[in-house]
Amino acid sequence: MKAIETMGLGKRYDNGVRALHDLSFSIEEGTIFGLLGPNGAGKSTTVRLLNGTLAPTEGQSMVLGRESRTQELRTETATVAELAQMYEHMTVAENLGFFAVLYEITPADAAGRIEELLGRLHLEDRKNDKLGSLSTGLKKRVHLVRALLHRPRIVFFDEPTSGLDPESAREVVELIETMAREEGTTVLLCTHNLPLAEGICDGFGFLARGRLVRYGSKGELLDSVMPERRVRLVTDAGEELYTYSEPDEVNRLVRKAMDDGRLIREVRQVVPSLEDAYFHFVGRSSSAGTARNDAYTEGRLSHELVEN
Repeated sequence: MKAIETMGLGKRYDNGVRALHDLSFSIEEGTIFGLLGPNGAGKSTTVRLLNGTLAPTEGQSMVLGRESRTQELRTETATVAELAQMYEHMTVAENLGFFAVLYEITPADAAGRIEELLGRLHLEDRKNDKLGSLSTGLKKRVHLVRALLHRPRIVFFDEPTSGLDPESAREVVELIETMAREEGTTVLLCTHNLPLAEGICDGFGFLARGRLVRYGSKGELLDSVMPERRVRLVTDAGEELYTYSEPDEVNRLVRKAMDDGRLIREVRQVVPSLEDAYFHFVGRSSSAGTARNDAYTEGRLSHELVEN
């Protein structure tokens, strides 16, 4: 069963602004899917349509095999957004205990789950602090604990590391990976942080101006940018770029260069990155500069590939 499936999903707000156009994609259970796009691309609107807090203008979305606005899905999903609402005059423990009651978790189960999650995010010594006394980063970690109390089958993350210091961000990323890899949780990660997404996601969708311009696995996206293999040969005579189909062809290129009396300085495989694919399909906004030409991250070929 698909964890999430959308078919022609669209949203036009009452003020006439069309935030989403004909969104169609699917996500397998237990995977991490990154929905990537600049601010205003429609990521948050997508999350709100999928978690049932917004009604679509057209199309349909299914979550765990049911219409996304089905009330019962609230007990099987969670949303971690930038502005989650909790009670700042209450302590961390009081907040989490209150929401555990709303989730209908028994006191015994709630106590164990709260301790487990606070430990994972290194918040044990903060549980008796008033929420309002915590920094933005610590509050965000508490919001994350609240969202995960009931062990949701699907979690929607909207910029989960925004406002966090590098150490806290790393802890959140590790928790997301643990949820998916060890607990089978499906994760929809909305972000414009490309390195974060590239490091943990199984699939990606690129949103631009409310439209899904491309989606697939990393390999599929990179192949669509540069389907052929390329290698850059750097010698004392300069650099040359070659296209090849089999590794033996690279060996022949190197041998020929050596037979011609050139000194081999470096052999680099030309490989596109997720960032390259993103800018290829989405382009750059005017605020980020002009549209970028294809550019590729160059990884050194293994020694075995070029040995004589």
